[in-house]
Amino acid sequence: MENWRNSPAFLGMDEIKRQKVEELFNLLKGKNINDALPVVTSWNMQLKQENISFTSQENELLSQLFLAELSPAQMKQFEFLKSFMKK
Repeated sequence: MENWRNSPAFLGMDEIKRQKVEELFNLLKGKNINDALPVVTSWNMQLKQENISFTSQENELLSQLFLAELSPAQMKQFEFLKSFMKK
């Protein structure tokens, strides 16, 4: 996902949210799914402590950022795990 910084979802965020998304993107860069999940979990807990939440459009962007960093094998692993989360 090359131009996420130009997406309406990102540009419509307030400055604090944009900083948090940039932080997450930098933390996830180059990580495999096993290393990324604890980072996302920790980042999410930090957001809750700071009382920061995202709209559904913003959450879609966050999902795309996360998924863009996965290899095809990791994507299969993620889709497998996601199928259990829906049940």
